Amino acid sequence: MFCVRCGREGSTYESLCVECFLENTRFTSISDHVDLFTCYHCKEFQIKGRWKRISLDEAIREVAMDAIVVRRGSELAHVRSEVTEADPRNYHVRIFSDVEHGDLKMKEELHTIVRLKNTVCPRCSKIIGNYYESIIQIRGRERKLSEGQKERIYTALRKRVDEAQEENREMFISKLEEVPGGFDAYLSSISLAKSISKELGDRFGGEVKESSTLVTQKDGKDVYRVTYLVRLPSYLRGEVVSLKGKPHLVVSIASNSTKLLNLKTHEPINLPNADLYEVKVLAHRKDILDAVVLTETDKELQIMHPVSFNTIEVRKPPGFKREGETVKVVIHEEETYLVPG
Repeated sequence: MFCVRCGREGSTYESLCVECFLENTRFTSISDHVDLFTCYHCKEFQIKGRWKRISLDEAIREVAMDAIVVRRGSELAHVRSEVTEADPRNYHVRIFSDVEHGDLKMKEELHTIVRLKNTVCPRCSKIIGNYYESIIQIRGRERKLSEGQKERIYTALRKRVDEAQEENREMFISKLEEVPGGFDAYLSSISLAKSISKELGDRFGGEVKESSTLVTQKDGKDVYRVTYLVRLPSYLRGEVVSLKGKPHLVVSIASNSTKLLNLKTHEPINLPNADLYEVKVLAHRKDILDAVVLTETDKELQIMHPVSFNTIEVRKPPGFKREGETVKVVIHEEETYLVPG
């Protein structure tokens, strides 16, 4: 084998000896300017067609590296870069690369200017336009949501959407709207709204109903918006409800069931939440009063009625133990029931 330029015999690269080959060959190149697009609203950067939440320095280095053109048959073994700010919109980038071409190893240096360009990413464009595919309606049953309930549900909702965004940035809440009796959350995805509504229903003991509305056609297919109604129970933990005509204390609310305590017998009972959607609240927490204990026997307590201040006797349920000089009581239909503290 001999070099077609100088005639030297030996190994050749594209018909040239190594000296002639390297003399007039560059293995990497880059344009004078590279544009880096950043969303004006969310401040994310577009790299290789994808939007990423990274620092400006990382984005500059990544977009510059992505702009390197490598000669066919060559590979980048190692690359490092130096970034210098020219002004807030322009950054000089020097790139130092180790290149391999067959058994040859070279070092090359490149220079470019990364220009920062503002735009609006597709997701933010949708958010600005109030784009949504589904609505989660949070409502209380026969009562307004308390501020504490709202905050807990807001937190759970946002946390779930944030988790979904880690996998798909197109998952977002476009709007949260307060309405009489609760609030509405407008979401970008039907599948996300479906899973979140089920999770909220399970977590807060709510009933979930689904309805859909035809909004348009796309590529010959019907496009629907779906609404998920999450109706929370009329009761809260620590309240007294009527079950089969008897007062029961709500001890706890789990994902699928509620634990109650019969205030007459103090027997616990677990029921599916679906069986308790229509129960009535007899006493809110503020209606559970303190009563002073006057005397106590094995079977009864003599207490001062918290309203009339008359002395009355109440029978102690099995296993009932008091602490302190007062007990919690609830009055229903002129009968006084002991409530565990």
